This record gives sequence, C-alpha cells and structure tokens, in this order.
Amino acid sequence: MENTAAPTITPPCNIDKKQPNQTYISAWRNKDEFQSVYEKIFNSPADDIASKAEALQWLNMWKIRQVKGFPVCVRCTLVVLEAQVFDLRIQRDTIDSPATESKNMYAGAFTRFVNYLTEIVTRKKTIAESVRDIGIEAYLVELRNLCAHRSSISISIDVFRRSGQYCMDWLQKSYWQPELASMESVNPGTLKYWNHADNQFLEMSDILRTYDVVSAARVRKMYHLDDAIKRMALTPDEVKLLEKHQPDQLGKIAETIVKQLQNLPLPKTQASVNAVCTALFDNCKRMFEDAVRYGDHAGTPFGALHSGLFRALAAMGCLQTLFEQLMVICERPNNMNADQRPWAKYWAHRIAVGYQLLKEYKKSCHTSLSGKVFRMGQTAQFYLARRWYATRLKSTYGHHLMLSIYVDCPWHLKLSRTYVLARLMSMNEYTKDIVPVLLTLQEPPLSNEQQSKIQRLTQIYYTNSNVMFETSCAKNMPTAGKKANGKQRSNANESKIYTAEDLKETIAKIRKRTTKPAEETIPAKRAKHCGVWTEPDETLNWGNYPLGTYRT
Repeated sequence: MENTAAPTITPPCNIDKKQPNQTYISAWRNKDEFQSVYEKIFNSPADDIASKAEALQWLNMWKIRQVKGFPVCVRCTLVVLEAQVFDLRIQRDTIDSPATESKNMYAGAFTRFVNYLTEIVTRKKTIAESVRDIGIEAYLVELRNLCAHRSSISISIDVFRRSGQYCMDWLQKSYWQPELASMESVNPGTLKYWNHADNQFLEMSDILRTYDVVSAARVRKMYHLDDAIKRMALTPDEVKLLEKHQPDQLGKIAETIVKQLQNLPLPKTQASVNAVCTALFDNCKRMFEDAVRYGDHAGTPFGALHSGLFRALAAMGCLQTLFEQLMVICERPNNMNADQRPWAKYWAHRIAVGYQLLKEYKKSCHTSLSGKVFRMGQTAQFYLARRWYATRLKSTYGHHLMLSIYVDCPWHLKLSRTYVLARLMSMNEYTKDIVPVLLTLQEPPLSNEQQSKIQRLTQIYYTNSNVMFETSCAKNMPTAGKKANGKQRSNANESKIYTAEDLKETIAKIRKRTTKPAEETIPAKRAKHCGVWTEPDETLNWGNYPLGTYRT
C-alpha cells in the first residue's frame, strides 16, 4: 500500500455544508429527531443491534422523505451501518460461519462509500487525491478497488470490520457532530424572516387603507387633510391613519404613500405578488367602487389620480397578476360577483390601454423624440411624457393611466397567443372592449391585417364596442360608412339582395381573368433513329431544362 497517510487532524469537510443563518428543508422533522438518531448510531453499545437497526429504519425513512438533495454523508452512513447491522446479526445467529456474506456486504458498502464522496468533485482529481483532501486515509481507496474487482474474498473479515468503524468515526467527526452543533429547529420564534414578512404585509395593509381614503377624498374635490376628516364618513382607525401624516395637502400624502408601498422589502415570489393583489382588493374598495361612479366623469381625471399607484404596482411586478385577476372577475357567470364586474371591467380596460399607450410612447421616443427621453435612474421630468399623452389622448388625457415616463422601463404585459385566444373565446359584454386591445399586445404580435379583421369582427358582434387600438391598426380599420380603401360605401350595394345568379356571375368573371389563352401547339416532328441513337429535337430549347431532368 502507498505511504500516503491522511493528516493527523481531520480537515473540514465541505460536503453537505450549509450556509449560516439560512433556512433549509431537511429530511428530519427537527433537531430532536436528528439527535435521537445520532445517539442510536454513535452512543449505543457496539453490540446493541436493536438500537442500530432502529436507526437504520430512520435513515431509510429520511431517504424516502427527501429524494432530491439528500445529504451525501447521511447516505454514506446508511450503507456502512447497513453492513455493520448485517454482520452483527450473522455473528449472533451463526456460529463459526465463513463470513462470506458479511464480506460481500462490507465490499459493497465501501465501494459506494468512496463513490458517494468522490462523485460530487468537479475538478479533475484522482479518487485517492479526493479522499485525502477530506481527511480519509488512502488505504480505504485501495480496499475499495479490491472490492470493486471482486477480490474481497481474500481479505480478512477483521479488516472489513475495522475499516467500517473507521468510516463511521470519520462521518461522526466530519458531518454528524458539526451538523448537530449548528442546527436549529424552525418555528415562528426562530424564523426571523417569517416575522419580518408578516410585519411587512401588516404595514402594507395600513398603507393601502390610507391611500384608499386619500384618493377617495381627492376624487370628491377635497384637497386638504382637515376636509377629508370632516366631510368623509371615516372610521376611527382611518382617522388615526390620516393623522400620522404631517403635510396637509392630500396630493403630497398620496405621493408619500405610494413611495412607502414601493419601498416595502417584500419577497420576490409569486405568493408575495398574490398577497399584494389580495390586499389591494380588500383595502381599496373605494377606489374600485368609485371607478363606476367617477371613471368617465368629464370633470374628474380619475386615471391621472391613480397613475402613481399603478406605476408602483408595475415596478413591483404585480400589475400583470392584478390584470389577470380582474379578467377572471369579468368572465365569471352573471350570477357570480355581479356587483364587482363593472369596476373590474373598467380597471382591466384601463390597464390594457395603459400598456398599449406605453408601447406607443416608447416607439415614439425612439423615433421622433430621440435625445429628449429619460431613462431609468435619471431624474424624472413629467412634462415630456405628459405632453405626448395629452397630444395622443386629447380630451381623454385624464382618464387613462400613465404607467411610465421612462423609455427603457422593463415592465409590459406578457400575453401569449394561447392566453389571448382563451380570452377571445370567453369574450362577453364586459370584455368586448378589452380583448381587441390584447390582440395588439400579445407575443408574437399579429400583423396589421390580422388585427384589422378581428377588430371588424368584434365591432360586428358588439356594435357599441368602444375599442382603442394602435394607430398602425387604426389606419387599416374601416369605420362606419367607409370601406377599407377609404371610399364611401354606396347605399345601393348595402340594400341589394344577392342571389345565386350573382354568385355564378362573379365566379365566371374570376375564371375569365385567371384563364390564359392557350398557345398554339406545333406538331412535333418524328425523330429519326440510327441504331441506339436518336436525332435530337430541334424545337426544344434545352436552355430551359435544368441538369438532371428530362422530357417525358
């Protein structure tokens, strides 16, 4: 054997190493369960078969619990302990046995033990170098090689037993003891992040309730805090929430509240996004209900008042989920949530049109407004975006959402064709104005001709639909009293009743246009034969025949 002994002090083993102050899902329920199995394996008497067999059952159950990510050292403990328990039972039940079965069990255990520890090494190293780095003597690798080549019969059973105990001692020092010392069970008292996230959601609820009161007061032409407290029918809790804010102007309070909402350190997960949307529905009921009453009011810029909130929701990654939930409410049957469907229709349409306007604004900034745009991280100035939106929307400027003023903002509606097709098939009275807008936002986009056809079908199906779509689609969209080419429709054609004779006449005209006059054919001369040779046809233009073809 090689004279390359392992270091006297066992070096730290990075296998199965966990980062400190992190929460992990383990196969064992808590620290007590882990310690109980540890005591049965390492602190029970050497001949206590019952304790070791019970520990073996626990290890097998852990392996079933955690198929993926099961710790390598626990797997190694399982294979070596299984061989030891088998050997102890053979010694107890059989007298003067040749111990061949025990040798085979140990041989398989050592082979898997070394393989498990070395198969996760990414660098190109030999097996001996890999095990030496983690403090295992090189003789165990030679023993593993002998076992792998079926030479274990010639090895003494005492060598196997002492090697098995050596492996268990290494596992105890390198994995089980450090893991037991650093482990901490998870519960609401020790999970700091759980308390932190819970507090953030409670704070978010107060922020949204305050915003709901402030925005409702601004919609009703109230501009100061005292007016809102006196004239609004507020609960004592809502009054306390308002009194926490120092500035008297409701507009400044609304801006502060939106910044507080956007700065909440919420986890970047879909569950957190769903929680934000649920909190919005629960705490901003005035905002949703006022959409039906004041949404289209000429003197109330309802969309402009709430643009700041929806910009924050877009930056937080919540606006897509909110839109999808609003569409679900709109598509429910008539007997479900009948009072919610009108305001769900309003806000779903405003969000879709807001993303469409943002798409047009970005395109305009890259072309006509190049050099005058603002990018993420720069000091924002609203005058350029407001001027573009006012020019684009004219008198309806205050009724729509301005979702961003930056040309490189990353948020947009991610709509697949499958999702848009499902909305098209489920279209009803509440979504008839929303679905055509989605057609311009889906990925990959439809052509202008396809969008125009669907827009026409939508207007035929719903005569009073109020569809807002891109300018590029609008120029191809026929309006009432005009054809697609811009010419005025004739009233005679509109009132004419077409018959089968008209159809035959039209088909005949099409055939006449497509039929070409038959060319006069010159009768082919009979080719002369000279044995196996044939005289070539002089009338053929061989330049028109590509190589590899022939005339039949």
